[in-house]
Amino acid sequence: MTGEWWPAILAFVGAAVGSGASFYAARRDTQAQASAAADDLHQRERASAREEWGRRFTAALADLNSDDSFRRRQFGRIVLAALVDSDLTSPEDRQLLEDVLLAHARFDQEGDEVGLGAQGMAVDDVRVVEDDGDEAARGAAHD
Repeated sequence: MTGEWWPAILAFVGAAVGSGASFYAARRDTQAQASAAADDLHQRERASAREEWGRRFTAALADLNSDDSFRRRQFGRIVLAALVDSDLTSPEDRQLLEDVLLAHARFDQEGDEVGLGAQGMAVDDVRVVEDDGDEAARGAAHD
């Protein structure tokens, strides 16, 4: 009688092991698909955010180079400065933004070039003189 139970027990154990293995494989595949979908979503969100960053950069450059008003140019400068600190800014983009802002800082409201001073110069060493166009009065004051 004991010999009759062995095939049934072995069949049951075989079925249990087969079911467990197929459950493990299906679970692993489902987790891999979910992980791939999450990675794909993250990449799409990142690409969308970079596109928005690019639109803001382009609009800020347009404002910065606008001849319409000082306020609009100032707003473009503020947006560019904010984009420098963005998490979406790559090192190459950050360098480009800094170069653009530095180049734009060289010009005043009328587009005349402004000297930025020497590298390492302290603010206390800078002397600002406004040119009011009255050269004769200035010459008499120094005499």
